[in-house]
Amino acid sequence: MNGDQSFCDFFKTATGWSEPYGWQRQVAADGLPDVLPVPTGLGKTEVVLAWAWRLLVAKKDEPLHLVVCLPMRSLVTQTVQRLKGYFDKLRETGVCDVSVHQLMGGAIDEKWEGQPDKPWVLVGTQDQLLSRALNRGYAMSRFEWSVHFGLLNNDCRWLIDEVQLMGPGLWTTAQLDWMRQTRFKSLKPCATTWMSATVGTAFLNTTDRVREQLDKPSRAQVEFESKLEDSLDNDKNLQWWRQAKRPVKWWQPQTANAPVRGRGRANAATMLVTPDAIAQAVSHDHKAGTLSLIICNTVDMAREVFRILPTDIPKVLLTSRFRREDRKQHEQRLLEFDANRKANKLPQDDPGLICVSTQVIEAGVDISAHRLWTELAPWPSMLQRLGRMNRKGDDQEACARVWETPKEGGNKKAERIGPYETDEINRAKKLVDAFAPLSQNKTFSEAIVELNMNNNKVQVDEALQPKPSPLPRALDVHGLFSTERDVHGGFTDISAFVRGTDPDLDVTVFWRDWQGDAPPRGDELDGPLLEPATEGCPVSFVRVQKMLESSKGKAWLWDDEAERWVRVNHWDIRPGMLVMLKRDVGGYDTTEGWTGDKTHILASAPRAGRGEILRDDTLTEAGYWSRLQDHLNDARSEAEKLCNALALTGDMRAAIVEAAGFHDIGKAHPQWQGALPQWGELPGVPDGLLAKTPHILAVDIPKTGDLSKVHGEMKKLRPNAVQLFDQQSWRGKEIVRLRWVIEDKPSSTDRAALEKLADVCWAGEPAFNPKLRHEVASALAMWHKYRDSDSDNKPYPALAVYLAATHHGKARTVLRSTTGEGDDVFGVRGEPDTLEIGNDKWSLDFSIAKDGAEGRWEGNEFVLTGHGWTGLVADLLGPWRPEEKSDAGVVPESEPRHLGPFALAYLEALVRVADWRASEKPRASVRIGDVMEAMG
Repeated sequence: MNGDQSFCDFFKTATGWSEPYGWQRQVAADGLPDVLPVPTGLGKTEVVLAWAWRLLVAKKDEPLHLVVCLPMRSLVTQTVQRLKGYFDKLRETGVCDVSVHQLMGGAIDEKWEGQPDKPWVLVGTQDQLLSRALNRGYAMSRFEWSVHFGLLNNDCRWLIDEVQLMGPGLWTTAQLDWMRQTRFKSLKPCATTWMSATVGTAFLNTTDRVREQLDKPSRAQVEFESKLEDSLDNDKNLQWWRQAKRPVKWWQPQTANAPVRGRGRANAATMLVTPDAIAQAVSHDHKAGTLSLIICNTVDMAREVFRILPTDIPKVLLTSRFRREDRKQHEQRLLEFDANRKANKLPQDDPGLICVSTQVIEAGVDISAHRLWTELAPWPSMLQRLGRMNRKGDDQEACARVWETPKEGGNKKAERIGPYETDEINRAKKLVDAFAPLSQNKTFSEAIVELNMNNNKVQVDEALQPKPSPLPRALDVHGLFSTERDVHGGFTDISAFVRGTDPDLDVTVFWRDWQGDAPPRGDELDGPLLEPATEGCPVSFVRVQKMLESSKGKAWLWDDEAERWVRVNHWDIRPGMLVMLKRDVGGYDTTEGWTGDKTHILASAPRAGRGEILRDDTLTEAGYWSRLQDHLNDARSEAEKLCNALALTGDMRAAIVEAAGFHDIGKAHPQWQGALPQWGELPGVPDGLLAKTPHILAVDIPKTGDLSKVHGEMKKLRPNAVQLFDQQSWRGKEIVRLRWVIEDKPSSTDRAALEKLADVCWAGEPAFNPKLRHEVASALAMWHKYRDSDSDNKPYPALAVYLAATHHGKARTVLRSTTGEGDDVFGVRGEPDTLEIGNDKWSLDFSIAKDGAEGRWEGNEFVLTGHGWTGLVADLLGPWRPEEKSDAGVVPESEPRHLGPFALAYLEALVRVADWRASEKPRASVRIGDVMEAMG
């Protein structure tokens, strides 16, 4: 890594451009401000390079991670592509190594979660990112919520882009920033930058921020904006921006469309604007070799215009309701055309391209239209849409046409016009009226300045301010720390805090097949595990509700404790849910994506399978055999490395290292060890207590079936698999379960090939379910040692006990019974009451598992003899408001406590990462190849 490289050289290496703009150099020199009011088209995405240069080259004090929060999927796709290109070049030239990841419905990359000590950039949609920052991550297992919650609220710089499209999510970002700075201070600093020149900063004036004096621009912010104005005015490289013209005119059909009502003169408001009229006008005005862009406010209007456009001109449709791959192809086609046009690589007789889109095109899409046709939208959206025309000042003949949405039935008092509020549209209409004549003879920047200086200034300021929306308070976030189900069996609905104005994807729907009405249960539930990122279809939860209501279709949610699919009523479907539909319910077409039409039925779908189960230990199958003590040593070592890299010291370090070093001692429980597969006479398998074992690929076939075909197919699929002895079972007929040991999880290809064979009933990986949570046994044992030690000679802080219990995310704020008898703690019973690991004996102390304190009355005095788990958690978490002084008395004042939800979840994440790394790269293990070699 070259520590002497200037930002200009760093920037040019990454982008290939001549040099950064002056304002970008200013960010590199001074750091990112709280608010970055840079106009569209001036390279806001590239401020990521300023952060990377400051962190890795200039060695400035910057958070280790950058989170780019965007309101739309299309913005994520293109931003990720661009940033990956930049950092690939920087990595190839040995300048720095930064990974780039994406997070949006249907395309979720979670590799970043295992790298808290490495620099990375995470680009995601606001629904995915904000739901995770609130500990209710959409489209993911609840057992992983706390990992993302901890990591995204610590050691990150949040970059909030295109804020005019965020809706309520914008206010949530302001509240989370306040909490990280003051109320629930992050363990590692976590800052926020909002980027937009088209929205006011009223969202920073919440009651909580005003009380903490976080509503006013800091001195550094005022100085930055003063310098920024000079940078934009005097940068010679921005001359094109200052001279770019974007003339705007109202448009109305010139054909014989009659007014909606007989009164009044015919104008843009009263003429009937139809998809036919729009398509006819656009195709007539389109110029060969150029891009014409049509932006509609609704998907239905965009689809109708697209269908009516003539086929002799290439056309492409972009909306929010495509599957990931289909939408990606359409976006790529648009971007490739625009890139070839800019590079003069189009054929001489190229007819050009017409793109019909919804709001998804408003921001972040680096295209430049020669003709822009747009439906009237709120003023911030209009500014963004105009930014898609003559984007680089190289097409001064470009022009825009604006039409008004016809008011349904002529209702002038309607509260909404399309997806927007009527007041927003009326305000935008007045500003377009004022701006249109200015734009005819002035540059775009001059016209905007003059608009803001005239009598319209008040109207402009009102139009740019975000509308007040629901926002999370400290009590809300404190309560969201718990990932237990509520009294209704569900989870807190946070959609009011995260949704934006984009009607994009809130529910992940997938289709499975089965016989009968309800999904099978138990062993009959043998289909593949759900993979939301590949087979899920993200859809607006409202559309799913309406489709199920009208079609009488049934939807199903996975209950991880009851271990079965349960029906959910259409009115109870909420954002973030993973919803299973039976294949014949329909609603999806491979060409159009989600349609909600019950006649659109997939040709095939996998059999119904399980979701993740509370008592499963899926991470036990690691592809190798490892002794328990070896794995504990590895986890301790990885925890120490993490603490060194993150400069964590003192009791915090001790808690992380000791929790990692003892996290799996509960696996010594005889019930857990007894549930492991019996390896028979396989040579080389380690003796004694095991922590990790390989995967099992099993095939069920009737005893009378042709077993030889299964063996033959396995030799082709998995030539290195090692066969185990067969098992007998019964599924209405006598079944033989054939089993092989393999290094990685059985793939869908494996399952499909085996299930095609005659007689095969099922193929897959049997679940490992020891009927207890081993990490709870670890916590009970660690608590006994902690409680049994002198107050001045504790082996570790009480925090370590909590962190060991939470390393799978399944036991956190409550320890409770999970059996019908109620005599257990997450399946761990009173016998045996001691775990043996080598020569060490670990007694289990069940007193901590009580909901409240344990003690006895001696006369008129209550003598405390034990603390409850809820008291431990309360002391570690602390109160939701600082003036509360109540303590449970479990954690002494000399130890870490009152950490707040962000810091406590971050520590949970670090222990889990240490475990993952120890599992990924064991220093002592036996591989399948070792066993095969021993077998000769």
